[in-house]
Amino acid sequence: MKWRVLNRNGNDALLLADVALDDQKYNTNYEDVTWETSSMRSWLNGYGASVNQPKTDYSRKNFINSAFTSTQRNAIKTTNVVNNNNIDYGTAGGNNTSDKVFLLSESEVYNTDTAAGYGFAKDYSTYDEARRSRCSTYAYAMGTERCYNTDAEYTKYNGNIWWWLRSPGDNSDCAAEVDDNGWVSEVWL
Repeated sequence: MKWRVLNRNGNDALLLADVALDDQKYNTNYEDVTWETSSMRSWLNGYGASVNQPKTDYSRKNFINSAFTSTQRNAIKTTNVVNNNNIDYGTAGGNNTSDKVFLLSESEVYNTDTAAGYGFAKDYSTYDEARRSRCSTYAYAMGTERCYNTDAEYTKYNGNIWWWLRSPGDNSDCAAEVDDNGWVSEVWL
């Protein structure tokens, strides 16, 4: 696996995996949530049932413990994660959180100088190669859908996937995602 360095600050680096590593719902229950209360956040970081809306305990079976060795986990710093409102719709982003593993936000993939500094296009509707992603063999086996299109204009995107952002969508029962073409959109949880 390769990591894309989005930002460096001294010895610290913000990393993005070059492929999707697993397949999970943003929230296991179809209800209003924010990043703070989503099952995704708890699963990524190994939080207990009191932290997420579905009340699922991820302290034993979670991403951070499965994907990283104990030495690697110790090297991952806790980050103050800012959860802004949705850029276009104003949907509440919720409280800021402190996490080791987190999804990127809308403002980290478009519309800001930060996004541009990370190498992403400023416009959400640009077919942005930097926002396009593929998935690992494991993620595919876990259910990640690879997109395929027979329209000649779009075949160059075949094999790409959609990936979650932590930002809310146009309502609090949906989240923002990046589609297979590199567009940012809102979809149902």
